[in-house]
Amino acid sequence: MTLKGLKKSDQTTNQISIDDFIKGASNRVKEIEPSQQKYKRFTFSLTEDINKEIDDLVINCRVAKANRSLILKAALHQLTLLSPDELQQVVSKEIK
Repeated sequence: MTLKGLKKSDQTTNQISIDDFIKGASNRVKEIEPSQQKYKRFTFSLTEDINKEIDDLVINCRVAKANRSLILKAALHQLTLLSPDELQQVVSKEIK
């Protein structure tokens, strides 16, 4: 019975495969362009209920990259799709 992969020639072949893998990964990383978007941090007040609702939406949306900011962006996008009258009604409901 012999142990495979311990011969000098097998180790050389494995090393070449490893080196090719590393070089390929390095090339892919170099091709990634940095994001041109600039983000600013803003602070605003929320009630505990609204805060929990945002957290629940993050969990319930079942998107791996979802976070609180993404939920707020999605909500804002949906609000921009409303007509001015519909937007007024939605906002008025929150004031009461």
